[in-house]
Amino acid sequence: MPEFKVVISDPESRNVKEVKVKVKAVDDVPSVEGEKEAKALPIAKISQKLKEQLNVDNLITLQVIRQEGDKKVKVKVHFTVQVDESAGDAVLISKSLAEKFGAEEFEAIAYRTKAFQLNVDQGKLNLMGLKIGDTFNLNINGVNLKLKITGGSDNSGFPMRPDISGAVKKKVLLAGPAGYYPVEDGGRRRKTIRGNTLTNDIVQVNCVIVR
Repeated sequence: MPEFKVVISDPESRNVKEVKVKVKAVDDVPSVEGEKEAKALPIAKISQKLKEQLNVDNLITLQVIRQEGDKKVKVKVHFTVQVDESAGDAVLISKSLAEKFGAEEFEAIAYRTKAFQLNVDQGKLNLMGLKIGDTFNLNINGVNLKLKITGGSDNSGFPMRPDISGAVKKKVLLAGPAGYYPVEDGGRRRKTIRGNTLTNDIVQVNCVIVR
């Protein structure tokens, strides 16, 4: 069964607060099946105090800069949050992620997750027939997210448009996105696009969290 790439954005994450934190990889935090294949998010345990300081809802991002040879590489991992007062001022993560970050104890920048993506089996998440503007629920590590579809694209990269009805693929004259970004004001061009309805040909679904 093919997969959807579900891209999820949090509209309330604007002007997020970034905090430098100590991170520890420990045995007490279990790894999550599918986290290495981007089919699931790993778990991070933090105190209630740190959760409030970061204004975190259910998702947190940890970011570090690693030195690899003569290059600096940004490593960014998104987590679902569990409150655990034993974490103190630190963030606790699974030891399965120590290799990705390059250490079992390190400092990182923590902030409320702005956007992330998951690869979801279409057999486990049946979105066929839903349209741009419709909502659905997605459970991630016990966190139930209500998501609103804002767009998507097919296996050839052609984008969905909310103003084209149905499960269609056709060429239309466009004056702006999605599908065409004019270089000059008033520019128009005929482009291939997808309609506003999800079909088996859609491989990426763009969503925002609804609260």
